[in-house]
Formats: sequence, C-alpha cells, structure tokens
Amino acid sequence: MTIPLNPHDTEELKKFFDEIDQDKNGKIDREELRQLLETVWGKNTDLDINQAVESTFKKCDLNHDGFITLDELAVLAEEQRMSSD
Repeated sequence: MTIPLNPHDTEELKKFFDEIDQDKNGKIDREELRQLLETVWGKNTDLDINQAVESTFKKCDLNHDGFITLDELAVLAEEQRMSSD
C-alpha cells in the first residue's frame, strides 16, 4: 500500500479511517459515512447528509466499486494537502 503522505499524516488518516470503518472490512460504505455525518452534524440539520455522502463518494470512490478504501481516501487527502500548500 502506497500512501503519498508523511508518516504522521498517514497514521492520523488510518486512525480516522478505522473509526469510520465500523465493520472493519477495510472499506467505508455509504451507511458508515452517513453514520459519521449524522454524529458530526446531528440528525436534525439543514445540511443534506445524503447529498454529502454522494458527493464524497463521487470524489473518493476512484474505482467506482461503491466503497472508499484507505488508499482512495489518501489520494483525496494528498490532493487537499497539495492544494492548500
């Protein structure tokens, strides 16, 4: 597995990923992401959680298999890091 981040960022990203991956199958599905967003934003919000889930999958699910892997999340994290530099 190649993650183009420094060791500290890679470790933090893995911890974050593992917290979302509730069933520990090595990939995040839409329901796991939805649960995270409901926890962060709350269920009674004006924000459209379903839209946020679909938008995130559109950006992160690079192979379009319906899951987000750690590698796919790392690609997005690296792109975000590079665009903020």
